[in-house]
Amino acid sequence: MALSTWARALLPAVLVSLPAAAAPLTVSSYSMYNGATGEYDYQDFIYTPCNSVCDVTSAFLSGGTGKLTDGDSPALSWYEYGWSTPYVGWYSGYTGGSNPTITFDFADTVTVDSVTVWVDNSDGYGGVGLPGSVSIDGQNFTIAPDSDPDPRGYTFAVSPITADSVDLQFFQGDYPWIMVGEVSFDGAGGAATPEPAAWALMACGVACMWLRRRTSLQK
Repeated sequence: MALSTWARALLPAVLVSLPAAAAPLTVSSYSMYNGATGEYDYQDFIYTPCNSVCDVTSAFLSGGTGKLTDGDSPALSWYEYGWSTPYVGWYSGYTGGSNPTITFDFADTVTVDSVTVWVDNSDGYGGVGLPGSVSIDGQNFTIAPDSDPDPRGYTFAVSPITADSVDLQFFQGDYPWIMVGEVSFDGAGGAATPEPAAWALMACGVACMWLRRRTSLQK
């Protein structure tokens, strides 16, 4: 009894797995020039490890995480929080404050499909406004002016980026202050995990191999 044509066609399926569905990715650390102080404190003062510079304007931070990945997306504008603001704020007149760049690191190579950033939109109040654009590893996205002063969450769908780090650069819009409250990434990390459909194909492949073995024993 010969193995049927359809069964032979399914045999390679045991080696196939579908790409994992997009899921939140964990940032292991990020590096950047620290925020500044103005009417309130816009430094990344919860950055850990602090190394005694998380409360120093324009100090270079590296090897840790803080406000930008703590899961706290701002619900209010900067002036409604006072000193405990969840924003990191950069002023264009300080070192690293003009078009600030942040490098986000992952523990392993990941594939990033989208990036979400939360920014303050005070429409010029206190010199704070939306960035004019964002660059994500060289992929550029324009942010249109918006007169609604509420915080904004923007999700940018990127051409897949496979790497162990991603650079975000915020470009100044019409105002000298940029306030960023949270950054998150979605995609796939590590080896691809078989989807349910792939498990079904693998089960068929195993069954076909069993059938072929049984047929050969009956000859």
